[in-house]
Amino acid sequence: MSKLENAVPGYKHLVVEPYTPNIGATIRDIDLAKIGDEGLRAELRKALAEFQVLFFRKQTLTPEQQIEVAKVFGDPDKAKAFFPRHEKHSVIEVLEARPAGHRYGTDQWHADITFSANPPTGTVLYSHVIPQAGGDTLWASATAVYDSLPRHLQLYLEELEAVHSFEHSGWPQYFAQLEEGDAIYRQARADHLPVVHPVIQTHPITGKKIVYVNPNFTDRIKGLSRQQSDALLAFIFAQFQRPEFQARLRWEENTVAIWDNRATVHYATADYDNQHRLLHRVTFGEDRTF
Repeated sequence: MSKLENAVPGYKHLVVEPYTPNIGATIRDIDLAKIGDEGLRAELRKALAEFQVLFFRKQTLTPEQQIEVAKVFGDPDKAKAFFPRHEKHSVIEVLEARPAGHRYGTDQWHADITFSANPPTGTVLYSHVIPQAGGDTLWASATAVYDSLPRHLQLYLEELEAVHSFEHSGWPQYFAQLEEGDAIYRQARADHLPVVHPVIQTHPITGKKIVYVNPNFTDRIKGLSRQQSDALLAFIFAQFQRPEFQARLRWEENTVAIWDNRATVHYATADYDNQHRLLHRVTFGEDRTF
């Protein structure tokens, strides 16, 4: 089968191949270092909204070029997490695991930085050093999860709000390992008070409904007892684990993944033992996420 026989129609500048039926696409024959054409940039935005996560192989990007890719989709100087920053470009977060070193607690489903009042709308992640085996990343479609729910449950969830908190994640344990970690934790806690988001959001581009909770940052549903909240969230979180709603990427060096942080949750598997893994991340956003 030729590349064009499997390509999605409606794209003039891109060869877009679905990765799974419900989420993801591979973009063929494109050099992300050369995306100055506005028609091409518009199609990249269209593809991200349509497929929610895009994969690009065999890319060679400087830090400046990775930042430029992020600018196609939004402002790279929006919400950031607590990862170390690139020495020359503070908008680039350095995600690195070294043998016998610290592992970040991203091996559970989450959308990035939903403990912020205005989380990023997406991410450009670029691989530099990849383990020989392991370290895959999975994405699940929060729109597919919503669509799978019974209508009466959809309507019920649309009336609810949830509390998101960075303290509900693994970040406090990470701070505890750092020199002056207590002071860093206290400052982070003061800067990131718990926030409230609707359980169901509407995507501003596609108009589709999104289940906007995640195990890493969602602490509880407002108005319910802890027992009721835990039970309802556990049911919702279990839907992210359905394989038909997922795309799983086996990383290679010089792979780029770009995802819509509003419409997906993701999971970074921590199965690569003492192997070295290094990726650069640029989150991008807007003045208002929804």
